Amino acid sequence: MKTPDLAFGPEWAILELLCLGLTTPDEQQAFEDLLKSGSLDWGVLLEQAIRHKMLPLLSFHTLTPELEQTVSRRIREHFRSVLDVNRHKRTLWYGEANRIITALQERGVQVVGRKDVAFESTIYNGNGSRRFGDIDLLVAPKDREAVLETLPQLGYQLGLFDWQTQALVPIPRQHLMIFRMNPDHLPVHSRLTGDSIMQWFEVDFANSLTWTGSTFDVPLEVALAEIMYQPVVGFPDMKIPCLLPPFEFISTILHLFREAWFARWLEWEQDVDLTKFSDVVRLWKAYREILVGGSFVQILEHYDLVAPVVWVLEHLDRTLHTGIVPALGLEGRVTEEWLFSGRASGKQLYRWQGSMRQRLYSKDREALFVEGQETA
Repeated sequence: MKTPDLAFGPEWAILELLCLGLTTPDEQQAFEDLLKSGSLDWGVLLEQAIRHKMLPLLSFHTLTPELEQTVSRRIREHFRSVLDVNRHKRTLWYGEANRIITALQERGVQVVGRKDVAFESTIYNGNGSRRFGDIDLLVAPKDREAVLETLPQLGYQLGLFDWQTQALVPIPRQHLMIFRMNPDHLPVHSRLTGDSIMQWFEVDFANSLTWTGSTFDVPLEVALAEIMYQPVVGFPDMKIPCLLPPFEFISTILHLFREAWFARWLEWEQDVDLTKFSDVVRLWKAYREILVGGSFVQILEHYDLVAPVVWVLEHLDRTLHTGIVPALGLEGRVTEEWLFSGRASGKQLYRWQGSMRQRLYSKDREALFVEGQETA
């Protein structure tokens, strides 16, 4: 993106620039110019930043000596509070992730970090700018029982935190049924912390890079055959096991594809957002030479992953002008019909209208999915 796209307003352009990472002088200058313009609707900007899980990121890049005085005092105070809370969470969150990983490794379970665990201290520089959610980890299906035996020993139980009662409550029966019918994830386990800010930990174990019944698959024994250990900023003795770059990129893309392509994620308000695309962009920028010059495309071809991967990357290129598809030599590999398809219940396909930018910007996404349903 050489200049910000103002079609959806300067507020949206700011979030897209943050999604790109502000890693070039042009991106940084465009971001500064928009903040200094004096024409921002802060209500719109803050709402969209919250919807896209980017409020800590916006806060971090705004609270600089050059920019913070362009922001009103009250918003500045709020941004400082957001960062303080997120950084406090970080100190507890990484310690807990490492505690779980260490306990499982002592049982001989191979486990790697996913999403926040793998990204916050690497592609987001460990500065508290990436929002923290649950602790996402990946283990092989054969280790499910070992994980279920270990979690209670670490104080975890099957359940979710209820803010109203400040207690853990059972997972709704219909959600447990989904876990039983789709054993690509273990049911969510949680524990109370006793901390007044971060009151609970929630851990999510995946057992697949895709999902139950998927026609796309990467055998976990292949993805886990060789891993790397990433140091964690601020924790000198901590290193988190992670997938190698090609499989990390595939895993992140397939996670985005899953939540963008299946209608149920829209119903649960977990549809695709800018943060998911930001993860892909930053991984690409960090590992571009490895992905272009290595075996990445061969892996896609071998495991028949071209269609879902190009679905994500083509939408990313069209939205943020990133040029990833041509850089990988994957132009023309999917149809326009495929790019605007999704999966409803059963074998029913749906069509969605407009561009990915319109979908991301929209606060009424269901309106984009009304027409064009058909049965596969």
